[in-house]
Amino acid sequence: MSFLPPVDTKLNLWTLAAVLTALYGLYGIARGWWHTTLGKRRRLIRAYRRMAPYVRHDYVTELFGEPAWAHQQNVQKYGMNEDADEDAVALRDVELTVRTWPLGLLGYLVTWCNEHDEVLMYSLTTRSRLFRPRISIGPYRITLGRTPLAALPGSGPDEEGPWHALGARRFSYAEQHYFGSPGGYLHWVAGVSDAGSPAHPPIGCEGNTWDPAERDEYRRRARINSVLIVGSTIDLKSLLPYGIAPDYDRVRLLELRHPARLAVADKYHTVRSAAVSWKESRKTDRN
Repeated sequence: MSFLPPVDTKLNLWTLAAVLTALYGLYGIARGWWHTTLGKRRRLIRAYRRMAPYVRHDYVTELFGEPAWAHQQNVQKYGMNEDADEDAVALRDVELTVRTWPLGLLGYLVTWCNEHDEVLMYSLTTRSRLFRPRISIGPYRITLGRTPLAALPGSGPDEEGPWHALGARRFSYAEQHYFGSPGGYLHWVAGVSDAGSPAHPPIGCEGNTWDPAERDEYRRRARINSVLIVGSTIDLKSLLPYGIAPDYDRVRLLELRHPARLAVADKYHTVRSAAVSWKESRKTDRN
């Protein structure tokens, strides 16, 4: 007669329940991390690729939710001159509604809408290494935060731009690209904004003049962090260079709610700047 040891089934059931509860908790943590980082990035990129000029504002809210900021801004738009005898193009002031969506810690989306809530133009800005979307600019493909400005053709002598500004706190750089019918008659504006990352200020520009050699060197070093897509007859001079991205003085107020995050970011940039300076000093000493 074989002897079988007693088995406590109650203990096994409680152990199994504890293991299942722990696994469910770990699944919830992993799922939450995915939706706030990599999963959120993929969802935002898919939503952005579904946008186009002249879509309704309600369509954008279905993709990204309600915007955090909305304000009115006057720009200039090309139109027919009704006072002239012949068909002539004239500039007139129009008021557009500018709406801004903070995409978590990843970036910003900005739309410019007319009185009928049609999106005339929209921009995307990255501010995180985790958010590097691929964007088409005519026949070119760029990666926000990685592709240098020099990867795109420079402005010709007869073309407008580039536009740049450098102040005590703020800076911005923007250049226009147009490819005619192959590009759907759209205008793309690529550049560097102080609201994005990496933020490379256009050091060397003074007013409307800039040495061509210094500008070419800047285009080789600076990485594109903002792209504006324009599908209307808006005069770009009336909103660039700062119109390529959200108003930094406006969106930075949201960051003041997280002092710990700002302290860590400031410490990181301080250490990184010190490391870069140390490497440059070593290279200078060797030479």
